[in-house]
Amino acid sequence: GARGSSCMRPFRLLVMIVFAVAGIATAAQSREVRAQAFSPAGYYLLRMDLFAATPLAAGDIVFLGDSLTEGAEWNELFPDLPVRDRGISGDTTAGVLQRLGTITSARPAAVFLLIGTNELGPALDPAPSLARQREILARIRRESPDTRVFVQSLLPRAGTYRERVESYNDALRGICREAGVGFIDLYPAFLAPDGSLRDELTFDELHLTGAGYRRWRELLLPYLHP
Repeated sequence: GARGSSCMRPFRLLVMIVFAVAGIATAAQSREVRAQAFSPAGYYLLRMDLFAATPLAAGDIVFLGDSLTEGAEWNELFPDLPVRDRGISGDTTAGVLQRLGTITSARPAAVFLLIGTNELGPALDPAPSLARQREILARIRRESPDTRVFVQSLLPRAGTYRERVESYNDALRGICREAGVGFIDLYPAFLAPDGSLRDELTFDELHLTGAGYRRWRELLLPYLHP
């Protein structure tokens, strides 16, 4: 009996170690899932409430994205078109997916999507964001098949972001090609020689000035007035 007990002790210790390691891995995976899960903040909810009060209609042209989209006066840039602003400052691909049904249920004529720059932090893996880009396109195709979709490239930021932005845009272009969706490459028209967003088009190397929005308008005209 004493000998059997002595033999069992290493086995029990091994089992305990295996379970402990598994527990650590599971906890790490849970933390990762929680980090990727979308939890709408107050401003997101405020914007969603405003959108609910002014619902989209069939035939609308929807600009969907983050603060860059929200910051534009689309009705003034395109006064002769039924344009609708569905930008939310700070939004991400996860946030867009969360509210996409409110877009597709209206069966808009077109969606111009610009999203992803808020997911380019140095510690962030772009792969989940790009996977959500695929999911956004697949859902629009499935839920509103007659809607024309245009995905816009990310704009330059500070020069330190150049490699990340260009890599993301290259992957996004490939996703659009696979999905048969139009890709509008805004990036070169906003790029300064040092790899940043051109000084005359921004005040903080991220958001646009009026001149920046006028340039964006010029790039979109061929797609809105073909």
